[in-house]
Amino acid sequence: MSSLPDDRRDRPVKSPPPPRPEIAVRTLAPLPPKPTLIDLLKGRLSIPGNGMKFAVAQHVCQSALQAKRAGLDEETVLACLLHDIGIGVARPDHGWWGAQLIEPYVSEKISWAVRYHQALRFYPDASVGYEYPQMYHTLFGPDFKPPEYIEAAYRYARNHPWYMSARSVTMFDEYSFDTAAPLDLDPFVDIIGRHFRQPPEGLGNDSTASSHMWRTIVDPFKPL
Repeated sequence: MSSLPDDRRDRPVKSPPPPRPEIAVRTLAPLPPKPTLIDLLKGRLSIPGNGMKFAVAQHVCQSALQAKRAGLDEETVLACLLHDIGIGVARPDHGWWGAQLIEPYVSEKISWAVRYHQALRFYPDASVGYEYPQMYHTLFGPDFKPPEYIEAAYRYARNHPWYMSARSVTMFDEYSFDTAAPLDLDPFVDIIGRHFRQPPEGLGNDSTASSHMWRTIVDPFKPL
């Protein structure tokens, strides 16, 4: 028997840990074994996610349709179609996420426009009729000042040869939120075919640096 004082009565009693909450898992319709961009837009990005009230696919489709009707070049139209695809992975800094997501499959100009549209949204350009969105006053407050990295990205993009491509995305971004509009990707099938390098293995099954991000969109409810 130990001769040391028995201090067990003075020790706090530890409660058992609370039960772990179950992870909410949704059942999603299966995708083809080799999913394409259109498969992902229709099968995963056509329902609201990441706290957004609108579905990414419907929004970007409306945005791209406006750009197409305005006669913009096909790369800019595709940039409009892809500009918010990063929200399928993460809502903050979605322009940067989206650019990384598509970089292996599109031209540098397209991914550049997707990346920098996020910063340009906060800065008016009277020469093209772009005003600071009124809804940003509600979202961020009347005295909101973008953080320095957004300001730096804006300064860089403003003097870049591809500025108008990213600026065009912002021009057709803020007025494309008709939740009743049907999802119609048919006008973009040929543009996607010409400017999006679909991997033969299917998005998420190839070995690019962003394939894991596509897998996140394919199965966003994996526990690990």
